[in-house]
Amino acid sequence: MMTIKKFKNRKWLICNPLPNTSTSCNKDLNGGYGTWDKIGNNLLSKFIARSKKSNIKIPVLCLGYIRAILEEKGINCNYSENIEESKKIIQNDLIEAVVIYGSIVCCDLENKFISQIRKLNSQIKIFVVGTYPSKFPEQFKKSDYVIIGEPENFFMNWSGNLEELSSKGKNLISENLNNLDLLPIPIFTKEFSKKFSYSPMLTRPTGFIEATRGCPYSCGYYCTYGENQGKLIRSHSPERLVYIMQELISKYGFKSFQFRDPVFGLKKGFIEEFCLSIIKSDLQCQWGMETRIDLLDESKLRLMKKAGLKSINIGIETPNIEVAAANKRKICPDDHQKNIIEFAYKNKIRINAFYIMGLEEDNLDTCNETIDYSLSLKTYMARYSVCTPYPGTKYYDDLNKENRLNTKDLSKFNQQELVYKHKSLDQIMINKLIQKAYIKYYFRPKVIWNILKENIKR
Repeated sequence: MMTIKKFKNRKWLICNPLPNTSTSCNKDLNGGYGTWDKIGNNLLSKFIARSKKSNIKIPVLCLGYIRAILEEKGINCNYSENIEESKKIIQNDLIEAVVIYGSIVCCDLENKFISQIRKLNSQIKIFVVGTYPSKFPEQFKKSDYVIIGEPENFFMNWSGNLEELSSKGKNLISENLNNLDLLPIPIFTKEFSKKFSYSPMLTRPTGFIEATRGCPYSCGYYCTYGENQGKLIRSHSPERLVYIMQELISKYGFKSFQFRDPVFGLKKGFIEEFCLSIIKSDLQCQWGMETRIDLLDESKLRLMKKAGLKSINIGIETPNIEVAAANKRKICPDDHQKNIIEFAYKNKIRINAFYIMGLEEDNLDTCNETIDYSLSLKTYMARYSVCTPYPGTKYYDDLNKENRLNTKDLSKFNQQELVYKHKSLDQIMINKLIQKAYIKYYFRPKVIWNILKENIKR
């Protein structure tokens, strides 16, 4: 990191503009492109959507890092997720610059906010960061700068002088960090951090952190994580990670942590070293992760459970071998999948399984097969989404060449709307399938009781 003098009396605004809707919008998900859970229009679907919004609140992690980096340089930062509140901050304070997180699901809203900033004060410098603007900087034409790549590295190496950027052009290239231990401990506004939640999987408030970035798997054909983070696995040391968790608990009172790694534990020996570091430190907190189920075995689960593991997100997507093959997806052997889920269930490790409707070669029968399979497993939660070809992936490019995209409206690329021409399914059928899946899964006595228990604890 570049050594620089600290500046005085400088104020920036860091903003993650969110829509004022009854459904859950979390931009840190889906490789940073964001998700927006528009489940359906009937009363039960609306109830589930509202419940997800009240229980799932995830910060955009890179904004916490950026704030810590800027404040280390002596720049005071405000944080907001509401456009009207942000406008008041700009009007009442001498804001020098605004950092906005750009996403695919709220691209229109973010650009509208940029235009409003221009009208309020044309002298304010506007930076847009995020994985989506890194791929498509032209979508944010009215901003001053778009940081291409991981924004933390840019701000860590920036001198703090805005004038020096005028000669560098609009698109500021930033390389990926090779060593995550160089990152500072993220800074959050306590008004927001006390609401961070991944309930009912974990006890709230939940801190969101990452152990690694990067994914070497071939899923990059359709997945935004590997496409944007690269194939090289870059990580924190286990000791640094435990220290970060201790500091965040001390500062924000987090009772649990959810790791935001696309695949936790890919680096050989990392899980064992991390768990032993937690046990040695006597850190008492729950934590959850997302990984591939074929990377898990009973011995690892026992060790992780001893170190505080409470929940695991896994992508099952479809149980149909032919459908999976048609989508360049590899299915975990059914016996291993069921055995690991059964073992986790017996050891009170909560499994949250992800399923996808509307994959290539899917039809009503295969989608219903997916629903029935999801009901047969002893998972704690389930999420159902629609197959979405994201701009920047080879899958999107192929569909575009075949003239199979239904829309270029970016807000519809939210994992709940069918945006391409499917051979057997249409939007109405998809809506009914998604609603059916959520209702059949969540309106079961045991699932309802699990959710109620966690909300009673609040």
